[in-house]
Amino acid sequence: MPLSLRGRGGQTLAALLAYIALTVAMTWPIARGVARDVPADLGDALLNMWLMAWDAEALVAIANGAMTFGDLWHGNIFHPSPLSLTYSEHLLPQAVQGLPAYLATGNIVLAYSLVFLATFALSGLGMFLFVRELTGRARVAFVAGLFFAFVPYRLGQFPHIQTLSAQWMPFALFGLRRYFDTGRHAALAG
Repeated sequence: MPLSLRGRGGQTLAALLAYIALTVAMTWPIARGVARDVPADLGDALLNMWLMAWDAEALVAIANGAMTFGDLWHGNIFHPSPLSLTYSEHLLPQAVQGLPAYLATGNIVLAYSLVFLATFALSGLGMFLFVRELTGRARVAFVAGLFFAFVPYRLGQFPHIQTLSAQWMPFALFGLRRYFDTGRHAALAG
């Protein structure tokens, strides 16, 4: 049975697909070289890739019992200084988000680029869901998602994935709103 664009699920899918297409268009040519080209500059982006790779490897080592969570903070950079991961943002949420791509390919550029691109599409989707919940109007919500995902401030932050990763704020507000409206704990879990 085809999904109707009139239902909430169809609206959400249509919005997500539109935000993905707009992300590719607005950040072009990043999608073309997603597995080999570094988005933005070779300064902060490379540091952030190292951070995500270290986190991913450390999380796997922790899961295998080869490392403790405390050892995670002793990155293999600035040796012999201890706690070197604390010298910058740890990027653990971004590493978890990119972990499947990194584990499947071993390519941190691909994992980083996918997380980078996802910040735009997910920002749009999160704001769409939140504003639609507030107003009940999908078109208004779609425009709000456009503004949140592609505001010029974000376009100037390409080297800073930690700044771009604001997509979880509207999802959190959406969950809180659903919880206060319904009283269901599942909304908080989301």
